[in-house]
Amino acid sequence: MARAALKMSVRDLAAAAQVSPNTITRIEADLPSNPSTLGAIRRVLEAAGVEFTNGDRPGVRLRNPAAAPVAPPARMSAPGAEPSPRKKPATKAGAGKPRRPARRKGAE
Repeated sequence: MARAALKMSVRDLAAAAQVSPNTITRIEADLPSNPSTLGAIRRVLEAAGVEFTNGDRPGVRLRNPAAAPVAPPARMSAPGAEPSPRKKPATKAGAGKPRRPARRKGAE
């Protein structure tokens, strides 16, 4: 509910909390998760303006309805270290080659 109230995507929340999108999906499906992961996600949501209510009807509300989604934090690196260049993704052998049409039975 908190993510929806902020209009954040699964990927946005995952990036801001520095977890994988699959982790967010598993938590939203009410599957077991690590308490430290839940804490990181909660801190991101609270920083974005979500207030968790634990009264007679647990839920969430926005402290500031005009709150904007939180930008993902910058990657931490050692002081003075330069960021490493991004590697190109590996491609499968034969990627980009046109496919041959499938043969039909009885055709030669």
